Amino acid sequence: MDFFSAVVVMANIKILVGTVYGNALEVAELCRDKLTAKEHQVTLYRQADIEDVMADETEIILVSTSTTGQGEIPDSLLKLYCQLQDRSPVMPEVRYGLIALGDSSYDTYAEAGYLMDALLQKLQLQRIGAPLFIDACETRAPCEEAELWIEAWASQLG
Repeated sequence: MDFFSAVVVMANIKILVGTVYGNALEVAELCRDKLTAKEHQVTLYRQADIEDVMADETEIILVSTSTTGQGEIPDSLLKLYCQLQDRSPVMPEVRYGLIALGDSSYDTYAEAGYLMDALLQKLQLQRIGAPLFIDACETRAPCEEAELWIEAWASQLG
């Protein structure tokens, strides 16, 4: 690279997964692969805790979650959600994205995604773009929707 070449700074992205049957994990893995191919530094957490999120190198968080039961957050993400609620760390320097999987035939469609979004907003994280809500009633291939979304989302990372 010569003196006049632009230096592209890649982001440090942490993907947090809330899954029961594996669809949100599959979407998260696809996102990890797409972001890594764009030379971002990506770490996928199947069961993150607050120390993973509060670490100094955290720049961007991407949440990929399904909803379980009567609108609850899956166990693999629940510990982190509770820790963030209890400690309420204000993190305005951290940006985030959200992918929520659900089934609109239920009253609690994608409720875990809405809960995570509300909590991250309360903690003053800065959302990048619009969240992606994937409805199992409308699509049988969540990764196809996620693939289109992650390309657009990644272009907003700056």
